[in-house]
Amino acid sequence: MSLMPSWRVEVASDEDQEADEASSLRTTGTEGNIHLTFSDVKEWLDAHEEKTADYFLMKADISLINRWLVLHGFLSIKDYVSSRRNSAVFNNSDDSSPIEKCCGYFSDGADATVHQKTNSKKHLRQTYARSRKMNVFRTCDTLGQTHDSSSTQSRRNSLKDMRRFLSLPSRSINILNLLIESKVRIPRVPSKCRDSKRELRFSNERQFFLEIVQEIAHDLDAKSLTQKIIVNLSVLVDADGASLFLIEGPKTRRMLVSKIFDVHFGTSVIIPSPTDDSEIRVPWGTGIIGSVAETGETVNLRNASEHPHYNDEVDKICGYHTETLLCMPIRNADDEIIAVAQVINKNPENDGGIFTAEDEKLAKTYLEFCGIALTNANLFEMSRREYERNKSLLEVVHDLFEEQTSLDKVILKIMQRAQRLLKCERAALLLLQEGGNTESVKFSRTFDLASPAGGHTLSNNRGWPELNTSSGLLQFAERVACTGEVLNLTDPPETQQVAGRHIRSLLCMSIRNRDYKIIGVAIIINRTDGLSFDENDEQLFEAFTLFCGLGINNTLMYSELEKAMARQKVAIEVISYHGTSPKKDVKKFLDARIPTAVEWHLESLQFDDFSLSSDEMIFASIRMFKDLGLISKFRIEYQILCQFLCTLRKNYRSIPYHNWRHAFNVAQVMFAILTHCGLKSILTDLEIFGMLTGCLCHDLDHRGTNNAFQEKSGSALALLYGSKATMEQHHFNHAVMILSSEGHNIFSLLSADDYSRVMKILKHAILATDLSTYFQLRGKFFSFVNNEVYNWDFEDQREILRSMLMTACDLAASTKPWHVQRKVAELVTNEFFEQGDKEKKQLKIQPPALMDREKKHELPQLQYDWIDSICLPLYKSLVKINPRFMEMVEGAELNRERWAALSTQSFSVEESEVSNGNAPKV
Repeated sequence: MSLMPSWRVEVASDEDQEADEASSLRTTGTEGNIHLTFSDVKEWLDAHEEKTADYFLMKADISLINRWLVLHGFLSIKDYVSSRRNSAVFNNSDDSSPIEKCCGYFSDGADATVHQKTNSKKHLRQTYARSRKMNVFRTCDTLGQTHDSSSTQSRRNSLKDMRRFLSLPSRSINILNLLIESKVRIPRVPSKCRDSKRELRFSNERQFFLEIVQEIAHDLDAKSLTQKIIVNLSVLVDADGASLFLIEGPKTRRMLVSKIFDVHFGTSVIIPSPTDDSEIRVPWGTGIIGSVAETGETVNLRNASEHPHYNDEVDKICGYHTETLLCMPIRNADDEIIAVAQVINKNPENDGGIFTAEDEKLAKTYLEFCGIALTNANLFEMSRREYERNKSLLEVVHDLFEEQTSLDKVILKIMQRAQRLLKCERAALLLLQEGGNTESVKFSRTFDLASPAGGHTLSNNRGWPELNTSSGLLQFAERVACTGEVLNLTDPPETQQVAGRHIRSLLCMSIRNRDYKIIGVAIIINRTDGLSFDENDEQLFEAFTLFCGLGINNTLMYSELEKAMARQKVAIEVISYHGTSPKKDVKKFLDARIPTAVEWHLESLQFDDFSLSSDEMIFASIRMFKDLGLISKFRIEYQILCQFLCTLRKNYRSIPYHNWRHAFNVAQVMFAILTHCGLKSILTDLEIFGMLTGCLCHDLDHRGTNNAFQEKSGSALALLYGSKATMEQHHFNHAVMILSSEGHNIFSLLSADDYSRVMKILKHAILATDLSTYFQLRGKFFSFVNNEVYNWDFEDQREILRSMLMTACDLAASTKPWHVQRKVAELVTNEFFEQGDKEKKQLKIQPPALMDREKKHELPQLQYDWIDSICLPLYKSLVKINPRFMEMVEGAELNRERWAALSTQSFSVEESEVSNGNAPKV
């Protein structure tokens, strides 16, 4: 009987497939219907074996072959374990049953060659099957069949031979990266409850074993995997509970870690805090767990309390009593111990409550699969961490190119990422001072990054020891800066008792620039998980220090470039606006008669600031130098002095207040204080020389805007000098430029020591006119003056006195007669209002009240507060040095009362022609 090709064949089976008689074959063709029984078809298939085999090879798939092998018992435990190692972690088929999925890990090499290699898992399985040459399959009726020692050795050799099949191919690594990038969770088989598993365990042992193996096959999370293993293991051997400990850390500092603490495990434990994600850590080599991990031997105890390594401390805490105990190692493909499993208290209703040899064999078989699952999970975790680390390093590189204008911002970003990735409590970075040597290391800047709950801050955390000599941390930094070595310390004794804060671990490395020169030191302290820094941390931190060095080098180069451009811009502005005074302008001062100081009232503290013309102010300046004896004492050439003063006048801009007249008026007050208030007897001639010159130079090239405006507008001056005393630094540098010009150096005949000293005094005098310096120093000055504990023989006190005298002269308009104070107030107000207009139009910001034209009605009250809180306290303190300063106090008090009266009236600049008298020059 033959089947015609033109027919359409359908096989219809009733509910009982095993009864051949109940099955029928219905064929429908063009010539009619022919009814065939299943026996007829079977008979035909038996008679045509070649055609049957060809049809099977053409139509059968891999799952059908594997199912046939299982149903006919062609798989032994050894082959099952060995072939199971080739399962890929990414396979998940929803079209097959659990048994088919588990059986799908096996294939016959000869038959598999007819199938296309559609995925990497099948390819690995087929390759391995061919390498085994089909001689590994043996009949096994039950999974609990006993194997002899030679079978066990064969299995281990087979597992070692399969090592090359356990490595993920490049394609799988790419898939893994995609999974990590997209945060896709690998599908897992839902876990049954313990009761359902126990019921299946005793009803169908084979099905139960296949399901618990398949359950852990696709789980790559160590904590979830641990939970499944301990539940499955306790059900498998009918025990009350189980524990699983993973071996972590380098060989020199290995620990046993339990992701989930179940019941007693027979050793001392380190109880974790809630932030440690409930991990239990057991020291290496201690207790029953540690002994098994170290020796690899199985421990089966009928009475756990009799074992020398047993410890009942957890039993006491939990109120639990451990009687029987089975502890076994878990190995990877290289026969290395990677974990230890422990089950306790066998069910007393079975085997007398004792773990039998059969239990050991079942547990050992299952732990083979657990070793594969844990290896896959560890491999996945390592790949994920490596991916995150590489991603973080790329982000650091991005930060370096994104931010190069601020050293603080670059270092903050890099250290934040280092701290986040290395999971440390504190990070610090110290930059070496330029020009230092290896014998005496000095750090110019320190960045200390703590990680409080509110976020990262570049400041010292109060709970931490400061980076100073007493903390021991600075010694480590200096040592690394000198030697370039890497320090990885655990519990460093030098820092144990500092500030009551325990430093458990410390990693310190040098930072180098592009020339491989050490420019700083980076320190990280205390891993948040309580462990020491390992080799991986060292490698990663080394990469961060490398990037940090590049970032610092690039930022410093960018800063130098900006400064060079700013310096060029400022120089061009100065040259285009100023220059030296021509000789024809100087000539008229050489032979002319100079009036006496008495004729122009130069010694009076009530001098009229507007009584002299521009040329007369140069004559008056010459008179002050002559009467103070500076010309004769320091052999100043008269022509050089005239040239110097004329050039000074030319280098003051035509702005309402901070001009040449203001500079002369400040110098006149200094002259009056020296001659009228007896300060000449306290100060040396060199100090007087430097301070009088400083008064004349203290506002050179003033632009009519203050320091705050330079910073807000990002001017070239702010880029060149920074935000601290911006204009004052510019005034000093401008004075140095004039003194360096040919024919202008009035200090040229001084000795080298005197020249260095007077230049230092000049710089200090000019910088002292910044009110921020006054606010920093006046507390000390008021203290030792009010308590009369001052001694002018001490240089530090003399320096403070010189600063206070410069401020007193700069603010002296508040002590002058009312008509002078009123006119000065008008000039100051006009200049401040012009700055306020610029802030509104150019910077689009709201200016302060004293610079806002719309708030001019508030100026009398502001001026009253200014004199009362800033000026009067200074002049009153000077009275205690010399009573003749009382004249300035009285003048300031009279002006304060005038402003108080105006503040109660309807104030208008146009009506009263007054304004803010002498607002802060900050």
